[in-house]
Amino acid sequence: MEIHRYLAEKITNDLNKKKIILVYGPRQVGKTTLVKQYVKTPDEAYYNCDQEQTRLSFQSANLEHLSSLVKKYRLIVIDEAQRVKNIGLTLKILIDNFPEKNFIVTGSSSLDLLNKLSEPLTGRFFSHIMHPIAEGELSKIFNPIQVREGLESRLMFGSYPEIITLSDTLDKQRLIENISANYLFKDILDLGAVKNPETLKKLLQSIAFQIGGEVSLSELSGKLEIDKNTVKKYLDICEKLFIIFSVLPYHSNKRKSISKLRKYYFYDLGIRNALINNFNPLAIRNDIGALWENYMIIERMKRNAALDYFPQYYFWRSYQGQEIDLIEESGGERNGFEFKFSNVRLRKTVQEIFTGDLEGKTIKVIHRDNCAEFLS
Repeated sequence: MEIHRYLAEKITNDLNKKKIILVYGPRQVGKTTLVKQYVKTPDEAYYNCDQEQTRLSFQSANLEHLSSLVKKYRLIVIDEAQRVKNIGLTLKILIDNFPEKNFIVTGSSSLDLLNKLSEPLTGRFFSHIMHPIAEGELSKIFNPIQVREGLESRLMFGSYPEIITLSDTLDKQRLIENISANYLFKDILDLGAVKNPETLKKLLQSIAFQIGGEVSLSELSGKLEIDKNTVKKYLDICEKLFIIFSVLPYHSNKRKSISKLRKYYFYDLGIRNALINNFNPLAIRNDIGALWENYMIIERMKRNAALDYFPQYYFWRSYQGQEIDLIEESGGERNGFEFKFSNVRLRKTVQEIFTGDLEGKTIKVIHRDNCAEFLS
C-alpha cells in the first residue's frame, strides 16, 4: 500500500531554487522512503550517512573531495545527515559551489541537525518537518468509512507508516513497542544529552498520564526526585526530538486564564500507549477523552501544516472551571475547539465567554461524527 505524503509536493516545489531542502522528524516516519522517490535515474544519487564510509566522506571540508561525490549528479540525497560531523560546513561548501544542483537532506533530530545547520546555512535552506501519517493522507486512499473504521487502531497503536499497513493488532503492538524501546531514545543516547535515560522514561510516563491536563514542573521535580531545571531541560529535549509538544495557556486583557502551566501532548499515541503499556480497547479505557483530545490536536496541526497554515495554538481555562481545549490564533482572529469523543452540545457559558470576553470568531465541539471536516 503506497501512501502519498503531502511533503512530496512541497519538496518537488522547492527543487531548482538553489536551496538545500531539509526534511527532518522522528525516526521511522518514512523520511527515507520519501526522499528515495527522487532517486530514479543515473544522474540522481543517494547517500546513507548511517554507513561509516559515507559519513566519513561527507565530514571532509575539502572542495575537491566533496566535488567527487556530487559533480556527476543533478540531484543528491544525503540521508541521516545528523550523523556527519560538521555537516553544516559541508553543506555550505556544496551549495555555495554547486548552486545548480539539488540537495535533499534528512535528519531524525532537530536538536542536533538544526543546531549544526542554522549558522553555516543561514538563508541557504528550506526545512520541512515530517510526522507520522496524517489522517488527511489516509483519506486520499481510503473512503470515509474505512478511515473511520481505522480510528480505534490509530488511537491505540498510533500512525507510524508501518503500523498503518499492518492488519493484525498483535503485530501492531509488537512493532510500536519495538519503536518505543529501540528508536525513541536513540538520538538522546547518541548525543549524550541525558545522563539517566531511565529518569527520562519515567518523566515521559508521567506526561503520558497527564495529557489534556496542565503540567507542573515542580510536581514532576518532586515525583522524580530531580531538580526543576533538569525537568525543564528534559522536556525541551523531548520536544526537539518530536516525542512530545506543548500548548501554552491563552491570556486576554479582559479575563485571564487560571494557569500559566503548559499542556503536553504526544506526536504519536502509539508511543504514548507503549510507554504506559496500555493497549486496551477503547470500550474499557478510562482515558478515551485524553486520547481523543491528543489525536485531534496533532492531526489538526498536521492538516494545517499541509495547507501552509501556521497559527499559534493555545488552550484556555478560567477560575470558574470553564475550558477550551484548543484556540487557533492567526492574524488577530481566534477560533476555538472543544474535543469530545461523543456528540455533546457546547456549554452556553463557554460560547459566551469565547465570543465575548475572548473576542473569538467561532467555537465548535469536535467529535467522532464531525471530525472528518475538521481534518479535511
